[in-house]
Amino acid sequence: MQGFAPVKAEPSKVMSMNYDLSSSVIFLNILESQEGLQKNLKFSKLENPNRIYFDIENAVLIGDKQQLIFDKSKIKEIRLSQFTTDPDVVRGVITFEEGFDTAKVKLVNVNGNIVIRCVPIAINNDYFSPLYDENEESLPYSSIKVNSQVVQKVEIPQSASVKAYGNVIADIQQAFENSTLSNSDGKSYDSVVSVDLSSNLKLRTRYYISGYYLKNGGILINGSGQIAVSKMFYLDGPKRVVIDLPNTFVDKSIRNKEIKICPDGSCKDTARIGQFEYNKARVVITTDDAEKYIPVFSADAQSMLFINADKLNHTDLANTVSNLAKTYVRKIDNKTGELIFSFTEPVVQSILRNDNSLNIYLFNVKSYNEPELIKTLQNSQYKDLTLSLLPQIGVKASMEINKDDIVKVDQSVDGKAIRMTIKRGVESVSSSNPFITAKKTAIKGKIVLDPGHGGSDYGAIREGINEKDITLDITQRVASLLKSKGYKVALTRTDDTYVSLQERVDFSENETPEIFVSIHVNSAVATEPKGIETHYYHDFSKDLANTIHRHLMKEIDTKDRGLVKSKFYVINHTTVPAILVETGFISNDEERAELVTDSRKKKTAKAIAEGIIEYIKSQQTK
Repeated sequence: MQGFAPVKAEPSKVMSMNYDLSSSVIFLNILESQEGLQKNLKFSKLENPNRIYFDIENAVLIGDKQQLIFDKSKIKEIRLSQFTTDPDVVRGVITFEEGFDTAKVKLVNVNGNIVIRCVPIAINNDYFSPLYDENEESLPYSSIKVNSQVVQKVEIPQSASVKAYGNVIADIQQAFENSTLSNSDGKSYDSVVSVDLSSNLKLRTRYYISGYYLKNGGILINGSGQIAVSKMFYLDGPKRVVIDLPNTFVDKSIRNKEIKICPDGSCKDTARIGQFEYNKARVVITTDDAEKYIPVFSADAQSMLFINADKLNHTDLANTVSNLAKTYVRKIDNKTGELIFSFTEPVVQSILRNDNSLNIYLFNVKSYNEPELIKTLQNSQYKDLTLSLLPQIGVKASMEINKDDIVKVDQSVDGKAIRMTIKRGVESVSSSNPFITAKKTAIKGKIVLDPGHGGSDYGAIREGINEKDITLDITQRVASLLKSKGYKVALTRTDDTYVSLQERVDFSENETPEIFVSIHVNSAVATEPKGIETHYYHDFSKDLANTIHRHLMKEIDTKDRGLVKSKFYVINHTTVPAILVETGFISNDEERAELVTDSRKKKTAKAIAEGIIEYIKSQQTK
């Protein structure tokens, strides 16, 4: 009698790799098979470089291999891939900086999800979280680069009750404390804490846009997590308003769909919600009334209504009425001050910033104590802030600011407090001579070139090709061409070293050049985007951007993505005409193959150099 072949167990599915704000804890979300994961979690240590690896047996990785590269962290890189298929084994490899003691690493199975702790957990109990931030470097995950990370919605069965976020973190911490897993000998743990990691959990460090609703002539962006936005900006051809949501993922089912905001035909406005970068969503409204659109944030900061202000009935925005109970002011340094409004109930608000003013609309606030407010604000950076009542119900807080000031607005976790921080920037230089600061005069014919990224900051990465290497190569070619024509040239970095954004700005200010040109390589989540785009921020930089971009498009056969007004740090904080060139997309297979060739680099450098020379000569005739 013949025997039966053993039935192969259904493998578990490794869905995604996630990480906390401090990169101290990594979560591997897994849909277990009926047999479950092995209970004996272990890892092995390797050297040169300093790393560990661990295997998840009888498991398959859903989607492409995943890779995270960290900057300013003990962890340098994490890779997750399908190691073998017969048997099914998923392998994770974590690379640390040299000297890091891997004995500190722990692996724990928490309710079928593998949690890896790399350094002791430091729970951040900050009462506030970002809502609006003009300095994107300060937003969560700004220093983390992601390559080939598949963003997908994971449906996890819900339990009878969902624990609060704080309880989940506490349970995970307790799981580590109770575990007897010796970090390298592979002993099994003694206890498993049941933790609900369902999709209902409200996240504070990442936002997931799951859908949208059309409401009263506007579009309501809906999702889970803590929403945060950057400053709105406007584009022409066609006319549109744009708002970015850093640290945000968009469900694939709604990406880049054209949405008619007025299905009844009462307006022609349309909206698109796209995944602009690996961790940034972009909402674009195409409309003749771009300047009238405003973002309105829900009291729990879980959703945002983007709507034409003329159609806004703010009495419909909240079912509770709040009052301004207390105001606090704190001086941080000579340039920076903090203002906190404390309310009796959660507030629904809108934040509008332009070059000359900051306006915060508190739509469900009914009253405030004006004498106490004036007393609190006097002799502070906020002494000129005014509050005024809106029609029906609501309060408007207004303040004149400079276009170079950096604004940040945080909201408390209970929605009952707002913290506003303004860092005063460099005063605008004279419009008659915008290239001269109060202290130093720009040196005619001198150029500062800025190769993007460097050292531990790899920039965008695809198939082992690093942005930092391409930018340095092109920049050195541009410098050589300019020097051969007699121009003075200085580079923010001349080799593979890390230079911070502020250090690049300081370098340029000390060199006092006539212009500043930063060279980068673009990337996107999708592989389709390609082409060249040139960024500027200050209006006095637009002529430089236009001249160099024209030479690039004449020299290189690729898509013309045009000029973009963007608030990149290095072109915002320099006081001379400054631009940032995105020379092509490393995420596009065809263009990446071109970007690394000597021919493409030579053409790019030639175009940038010729554009710089044309611009400087044009200034001499003015």
